[in-house]
This record gives sequence, structure tokens and C-alpha cells, in this order.
Amino acid sequence: MGTQIPTSNDRSRTYWTPTMERYFIDLMLEQLHRGNRIGHTFNKQAWTDMLAVFNAKFESQYDKDVLKSRYTNLWKQFNDVKELLGQTGFAWDENRQMVVADDGLWHDYIKVHPDARSYKTKAVLNFNDLCVIYGYTSADGRYSRSSHDFDFDDEVQGVIMGDPTGSLSSNSERPRTEWTAAMDQYFVELMLDQIGRGNKTDNSFVKQAWTDMLSSFNAKFGPRHDKRILRHRYKKLAKYYSDLKVILQQNGFSWDETQQMIVADDDKVWDAYIKAHPHARTYRMKTLPTYNDLVLIYGNGGDNDIQSNFLQDKDHEADISRKKAEAGKGSHSLGSSDRTRTYWTPPMDHYLIDLLLDQVQRGNKFGQTFISQAWIDMTASFNVKFQSHHDKDVLKNRYKHLRRLYNEIKNLLDNSGFSWDETREMITAKDHIWDAYIKAHPDARSYRVKTVPGYQKLCVIIGQENSGGRYSRLAQCIDANEEIPVLMTGK
Repeated sequence: MGTQIPTSNDRSRTYWTPTMERYFIDLMLEQLHRGNRIGHTFNKQAWTDMLAVFNAKFESQYDKDVLKSRYTNLWKQFNDVKELLGQTGFAWDENRQMVVADDGLWHDYIKVHPDARSYKTKAVLNFNDLCVIYGYTSADGRYSRSSHDFDFDDEVQGVIMGDPTGSLSSNSERPRTEWTAAMDQYFVELMLDQIGRGNKTDNSFVKQAWTDMLSSFNAKFGPRHDKRILRHRYKKLAKYYSDLKVILQQNGFSWDETQQMIVADDDKVWDAYIKAHPHARTYRMKTLPTYNDLVLIYGNGGDNDIQSNFLQDKDHEADISRKKAEAGKGSHSLGSSDRTRTYWTPPMDHYLIDLLLDQVQRGNKFGQTFISQAWIDMTASFNVKFQSHHDKDVLKNRYKHLRRLYNEIKNLLDNSGFSWDETREMITAKDHIWDAYIKAHPDARSYRVKTVPGYQKLCVIIGQENSGGRYSRLAQCIDANEEIPVLMTGK
């Protein structure tokens, strides 16, 4: 496939692609799930196992120091983002997967902390998982503009309860609650007892029930908890139940009573589902011993108010309809001065590419562009997704950029010695071939280390070839003069 195997001399210039980083993070999450993390790092066998699997995946010959160095780098990245989110006015945007704040706040902060400049435009694609690995709460409702009020993630160290204004509480004001399996089990038993007493109405419990449960809970686990902690845990467990219920409704998934977790018929089922629903990744390795009890607690009427991350609600569809009407009228257009300041993150690119694919499937692409209504629809959906007010020209300009990207990659792959690495999603070639080509074409230097996760889809959208012929075994040649076929997107 043309994958480059680094020697010891090349180790200092290890090119970490998003695909490699995502795989490494999944390996760490698995080792964490197995209990192989001690203190701030993993045990020796965990590093050995992760290295062996990683090298097998990417056909490489790295040593442990390469992975450990990346582990340290990711830890610093996590701490940088966590420090930013602790500042007033900074928030986590789950859709764009980046820290957001007003320009004035960024200007003042960067003036004092110049090293933080990159985070103004940088997407941190795996931040929620880094929160799990490095032992803190995830980018939840205290940070996010778009998350549900119950989206608190306490995979390892528990929930850090925020105050009502959304600011971070200091440890002295509100100590961190570390939820253990024993605490969850006891809390579930308390709730079942209250249900048996008839003290649950609609989607919550009566006031006296919360008082009684808190009293019993504190008698068993200490007096430092209050009702707010139990209520947040109640909502968190509701989210678990709702998410699991949605996954179990999909073909190929089932509940394993022995392991007390969701299992799939094979890895491809999980891979396809996670690709469409990234938030489901954690459930691939997550056990939930109380699931059958949660069915009793939340199974009757709980689904109406507690929506899973994977469900598209009617409000979202209404927003898209409203945005379409606004786009058709030309409202919410950005001025030309604002348009040049659009920061395109990988999630934004991925979403735009999926929108373009959908319009191709609908037959709304003619020649090298799309019909007017297609741009209106895509702009509306895009603005709803990212809570923005872009106009059609912003998306059209990005489409032109993606066309240029595709053509440059295609030109490179037409040269002898270059090939497409499907695993790392980048162009590969031997060093001497790269050196000679870059000497003649200096502008191509970036592609030596650049990943293009959406390239396969761009091949279909732009309609020349789907990484075809000698580029990929997944090839399906598409004649630009033929009618655009119905797409199989893998969903």
C-alpha cells in the first residue's frame, strides 16, 4: 500500500495523523477499561500491548517512547484546553469541537498567554475522550453551548458539579464526587424503592422522595452530598439508558447479560455506527451493571423528555426549515469582512462534505456545481448544526477549496511511486521520491504529512474517480460524462 515504515533515524519526525491519534486514544480507553492505568500512566504490559497493536495497524516499527511521547503531548493539550475553559467567557463548542469566546476575550487572553493563540482556530477532536483518559469531567453542559443540561460525563473521576451560572467551582467550594459502581448500585436501589412506594411522577420523584434518598445515601457514603448531586446522577443515568436503548434498536446490536454491555455481531457493525454517531464510541467498551434496573426506572415515559445524543428532534428540523426560508431571503448574511474570518475546523469540513454527498445523491449537482436550492438547503442545515449565520458564498468558497484539494491529490497520485494509504488517509511515497517531487513542486510539501479524511467522498462528489484504479482496492471508476450514481455512504 506504500506505507512508510520508520526506522530509528526517522523516529524524531513521526507524523501523527488524526487517524493514528484516534486509534491510539481508543487503545488507551481500552486499557483504562481493563484497569491497567496506575496513577498518571499505564502499566508496563499495557504499553507493550498498545505498541504491538498500533504497529500492526499502521505497519510501523515504533517503540514505546513514540507512544509515550504522544501521551505526554495529549496530556498537555488537555490541560491547555481545561485551563482555557476555566476562564470566564470561554466555552466548549461540541459541534465544532473547539474552544469558543468573543474576539475581545481571545485578544486579552492571548496577550497574556501567547502560546494559546492556536486554540482560537484549532479543533481538539478527541477532547471528551481525553477527559476520560486524564481523569477529569468531559466538556459538558458547564462548557458547551449546545449540550443538554444532563450531559455530564464522569467516566473515571466523577462529575465536577458546576454552579448555576456555569462557572467552574473550586474544589474547596464543591468537592468532586467520584461515583463508584457501589454508589450507582445503591442509588438505583433507592430509586427502585421509591418507585415501589409510588413516589415517582412523570420523569422525576416527589420532593420527599429526594429527601429520603439523600438521607439514606449520605448515611451510607458520607454526609457531603446534596440533592443536586443525586439529581444530576439521575439525569446522567437517564442519558445512559436512552443512548443504550437507541443503539439496541439498531440491527446487529444486542445486550450481553454476562458482560453487562452492548455487543455487536462484528467489528464492522460498531465501526459503521460510530462513524455515523461518534458519541457512541464510549459504549463500545462500557459496562453498565445496572441496565436492567434502569429499564424499570426510565422505561415508562422517560423517553419523551430525555433525548439521546443520537436522536434528531423536531426542533432541529424546524430550525432547518426556518433557516432555509432565511437563506432564500438572503437574511443573516455576513459581510465580506466577516467572511474572510471563517475558521474551518475538521468537523465543519466533514459536515459540509456529507451535505454535498447528500445533494449529489438527490441529483442536484450539474456539471461542477449544485443547483441554487441545493445551496440554500445546505446553508440552512450547516447554520443550524454550527449555530452560525453564514451565507451561500461561504460554503461555495469552501467547496472551491475542496475541489482544489482533490485535484492536487489526484495529480500527485498520477505520478509514479505515489499511492493512497487508506489506513492513514494520506498520500505516501518513499523519501527519495518525495524529495525529488518537492524540489520540482515546492507547493506540494504539505501533502507529505497532511491527512485528508474526506478524500474518498470528494472522489464521488467531484465525479472523476473514487480513489480508483491503482489508487485503492475500494475503487469504482466514475465517468464524468455519465449520470451521477446513487451513493452508498455506508450508513
